[in-house]
Amino acid sequence: MLCTKQKVSHISFLLLLVILLAILPGCWSKKELNELAIVMAMGIDYDDSDYEVSIQVMKSSEVGKSEGGSSDGAPVITYRTSGKTIPEALQRMLSVAPRVPYLSHIRVLIFGESLARSGVSDALDFLSRNQQLRTDFFMLVSKGGKASEILDVVTSFENIPANSLYSSILLSEKKWAVTGRVTLQQFITQMERRGSNPVLPGVQVVGNKKEGESHENKKRVVPMTLLKHVGLAVFNRDRLVGWLGEPLSKSTNYALNEVNTTSGYIEGPEGGIVGFEVRRTESDIKVKLGEDNVPEFTVKMTMETDLNSVQSTVDLQKSDTVEWINRKIEQKVDSYVTRDLRIIQEKYGTDVFGFGEALHRKYPKLWKKLRDHWDEQFKQCKITVKSKVAIRRIGSIVQPVKREMNEQ
Repeated sequence: MLCTKQKVSHISFLLLLVILLAILPGCWSKKELNELAIVMAMGIDYDDSDYEVSIQVMKSSEVGKSEGGSSDGAPVITYRTSGKTIPEALQRMLSVAPRVPYLSHIRVLIFGESLARSGVSDALDFLSRNQQLRTDFFMLVSKGGKASEILDVVTSFENIPANSLYSSILLSEKKWAVTGRVTLQQFITQMERRGSNPVLPGVQVVGNKKEGESHENKKRVVPMTLLKHVGLAVFNRDRLVGWLGEPLSKSTNYALNEVNTTSGYIEGPEGGIVGFEVRRTESDIKVKLGEDNVPEFTVKMTMETDLNSVQSTVDLQKSDTVEWINRKIEQKVDSYVTRDLRIIQEKYGTDVFGFGEALHRKYPKLWKKLRDHWDEQFKQCKITVKSKVAIRRIGSIVQPVKREMNEQ
């Protein structure tokens, strides 16, 4: 009897194994590396009612070879096709590419300006719906041109141009404060809110576009063609409505609390220039109701700065002098950022700062009345900036070199 029970148990176990093997195959969705084209960057343009899609594909046979290697082949290749939809254009890549485009490793995605002005919501639908795509890549707009032109440029520092663009986005956002890094999820979240509109950093080809496509471009001491970051693209929902230059982009990032490090200067008390570096900054939006319940906004900022260049004979050993410089920095920040935010408010009438979100949080009932025509209401709102600046360091020397020289 015991032997019979053991046999039944063994048979049941074997049947369970067979069933598991049948329903849990291990390699049903396998993808061999030599069957895939690893896409590092994608560009999307819109022309004559068709999407023109460009992909920059890594050539694994060339990546990692040194400059003195046996091959001078380019480490990437760009494919370009068109279609009524983006998936159709990608499918047509198979007519020219020997491998299936694999999108999971995209680092940057670029919209052409014509597509951005007509609206990017349909393109965003594909990007969000595609299960192969991750959402941590950075998004850009090609200023005054097509996205494909950006992908055609051969860069000097990195073998793979997409990696060069990705690194430059990180660096400029961290050190310059004029650009930014925006992911797919960030953009969609800001676009769908009624109380804020998105921005995207811009990029532009500088120099000879034809020369930039040549492998010789990366071998020159002075490249004929470069990729340049050109401030922020302002959107109203999903449509590009204008561009912000360097001062306006920096002021926008101050209001958005997106400034890490940047530099500036003021005129010294005895002439000349005193340069400073912003080391840390925090900003917060406050809202109150003015006459006729019109919202009034104040951007409050705290900043820590270091003096980095004193082109003057000012006496830095006097505490009054340092206090004077401190106040002048505050006055300049308040004046310039307030002016720039008003320019954006009046010229574009699009709330890219999140003032509507701040109003929604504090006065939800009033927001319900204003949200459907917030763009028009936003133009009437008063905006001011109040900053608090603290100078932490004046450098490894105290007195300016020009003052020491004059005293000798």
